[in-house]
Amino acid sequence: MRRLFMFLLCLQGYLLMAQEFSVSGRVTDALNSPLSFVNVLVYEADAETLIKGTTTDEDGSFILKGMGAGSYRINFSYIGFEDYIEVVEISASKNLGNIHLKESSEMLDEAVVQTKLPTIRKSPGKLVFEVENSSLSVGNTIDLLKRTPGVIVMGESIQIKLAAPKIFINGKRVYLSSSEVYSLLQNTDASAIKSVEVITNPSAKYDADAAIVLNIITSKPISIGYKGSIDATYEQAIYPKYNLGTSHFYKNNWLNLYASYSFGERKEYKEDVNYIKYFLPDEVSTKSIWETKFSRNSESQNHNGKIVMDFSLNDRNTISLSSNVSITPKLAYENQGHSSILNPQRQLDSTITTLSYVDFDKKNLTLALDYNRVLNDKGATLAISGNYIFYDYLQHQSVSSDYFLANTDFIRNTSFNTSSKQHNNIFTGQADVSSELWGGTFDVGVKFSKIDTESILDFYNSFNNAVLYNSVLSDDFNYIENIYAEYINFEKEWEKWSMTAGVRGEYTDIDAISRSMGEVNSQNYFQLFPSASFHYSINDDNGIGISYSRKVQRPRYQSLNPFKYYITERNYLEGNPNLVPAIEDKITLSYDYKNKLFFELYFQNVENSLNNLVLQDNANSTLTGIESNMIRSYQYSFDVTYFNSLNSWWWLHVNTSSFYLATDFYALLSAQEKYKNDTFGQYIFLTNNFTLSKDRSLTADLTSVYISNFVYGNRSFKNQNYVNLSFKKNLWNKRASLTVGVDDIFNTLNDLASASEYYNQDNRFIAKQENRLFRIGFKYNFGNARLRDNSKKIETDEGERLGK
Repeated sequence: MRRLFMFLLCLQGYLLMAQEFSVSGRVTDALNSPLSFVNVLVYEADAETLIKGTTTDEDGSFILKGMGAGSYRINFSYIGFEDYIEVVEISASKNLGNIHLKESSEMLDEAVVQTKLPTIRKSPGKLVFEVENSSLSVGNTIDLLKRTPGVIVMGESIQIKLAAPKIFINGKRVYLSSSEVYSLLQNTDASAIKSVEVITNPSAKYDADAAIVLNIITSKPISIGYKGSIDATYEQAIYPKYNLGTSHFYKNNWLNLYASYSFGERKEYKEDVNYIKYFLPDEVSTKSIWETKFSRNSESQNHNGKIVMDFSLNDRNTISLSSNVSITPKLAYENQGHSSILNPQRQLDSTITTLSYVDFDKKNLTLALDYNRVLNDKGATLAISGNYIFYDYLQHQSVSSDYFLANTDFIRNTSFNTSSKQHNNIFTGQADVSSELWGGTFDVGVKFSKIDTESILDFYNSFNNAVLYNSVLSDDFNYIENIYAEYINFEKEWEKWSMTAGVRGEYTDIDAISRSMGEVNSQNYFQLFPSASFHYSINDDNGIGISYSRKVQRPRYQSLNPFKYYITERNYLEGNPNLVPAIEDKITLSYDYKNKLFFELYFQNVENSLNNLVLQDNANSTLTGIESNMIRSYQYSFDVTYFNSLNSWWWLHVNTSSFYLATDFYALLSAQEKYKNDTFGQYIFLTNNFTLSKDRSLTADLTSVYISNFVYGNRSFKNQNYVNLSFKKNLWNKRASLTVGVDDIFNTLNDLASASEYYNQDNRFIAKQENRLFRIGFKYNFGNARLRDNSKKIETDEGERLGK
């Protein structure tokens, strides 16, 4: 009997020991605001061995599961706050309630430094990436975007969901080409960024051609005084490149003044190999096979300057004056092409050697005036702004081709020169009113845009050292576009619901005149562009949403320009003045879990989609890349995003997209009329941020990207992948920083293959560029480091269409 009693006593103790409980609570600061990503570590009461740990969620809550009965010591730690220790006895699940952490400021040369991990906030139609004072607020803004969920940076191309977004800064659009936007962001310090908004369903207050928006929010100034910085970056691939910059900011009670300047010089190398099979008129038999090896050395210099002045007239009225200047006095291409022409039996018939030299001169000036007024005590505001852009683009090109027989005997030479000019004047003006209505925010506004561009091309043939003007191939192209827009938009949050809905109307008037073609392309149309997003929070952890938007894609001005840019004499790019806008419809279903895991299923359809079609003329043995309207392009996609701090030193972001892409277009230069180019594909993006030292002064970033087969216009691209690695060390109490990194470590982007094979079209390319690149950068800050400058970009939809 005694043995049975002892057995039952031990069994009771064992069951009590084996039972698992949970400990939960919420961590806040002294103002009861939630603290996310606080480390919660569990130790046995009298031991130093860590047995369990977690981090707090966005709302400051945490839960520790699988806790056995006993006595434990729970440690709460967070950068910028004093550690807090709670000793608990557990015999049942327990809620500790609110845990208040006391702030601990560390003074560093007048700078209060508090480093935290970035957070994500999901709202209808957009993802908000909060990065202010986080571990990602280092380097430049391009470095930051490379680690922003949903954003892809490949070369100088910024993409969201395989499309180029419209770039906004503080809600204002940047009217620059893609390469100029990249240069501008590359010279903007990431520490000045408060948050990045990835807006996949923009509301009606955004321009109708803003189908996807990347809105960069800068920090507000918080103290008075002066600060400045100098920085330098050196890059080495095949050739060296460098960039030097300085910025200065001064603030008092009524003025914020910001000025910056940067200078960059680059030399780059590119080569590609293309294979073209030309057909006989029966469109089946081979006429000839052309294999061309092409190389290009390019050299460039660029100056960027910026001035921003914000005036506080009183508590209700502010005025801002901004100016951006970008000058490229030197941009030169030295092209060499060698073509081998083979007969159908692949025997050498003849060769062509082409030498081409191109130099550009670009000037871009942007001026902006903004007025903001607070209308009442409830937060109603009036915003009036005007923007002016002057863009001047000059291009000179000389092309010389020598023809030889298979035995290297010289046949003939053909040479020509082109000189082209483009002058653009763009003005935009808009007024917006925002006020509280029915417990939400009501916005209404109007906008006017005027674009006036003139392009002149002079073509000269060279013959026996004589230069003859060719009036047939010369042209004078004028393009005038006026857009009148108005919108209304309403946003509201209540209980578990949040929504935004609105409609934008745009009337467009276009006149495009080509002298040589004798054509006038006049377009007048009015379109309505509705958009709506709804989100429902099922509980604290789960939410679902649905959104719809209708947008317009307008052709860039260079795409409308009928001039030619010659890669070789028989391979050139050409614009099209008869392009019409494309209309996009998109619907999205979404699900989010704990603001860490996001799912999106969407369908996107674009009628008259704009693209560059690479077409071979079999009769004349030429290859042309021509800007075109396709019948339509569409895609089905399922996207998954996961974002989390796995522990105090490892931050992880994973983004995947499984998609089906398709384009329908008229098969120009082929007997058949239509063709579909489609594929299934997969995109995977993985980035890791590691904190390698206890004082968080040494960090590392490891990023890898994989993109499977995808289609663009009438071309199919093979899969590609790359891995980037960088390290950053803060020096001298974070007054300075040193960055070292390598892009495309394994040089896997060195062979970018694409092909166009359908009907009587058969051409393929393999492009090789300087993708593996070593980079070292240094930055030093001086003055009052507590200041947040008012650096901003002047962004407009119209200006963005300047780029090729």
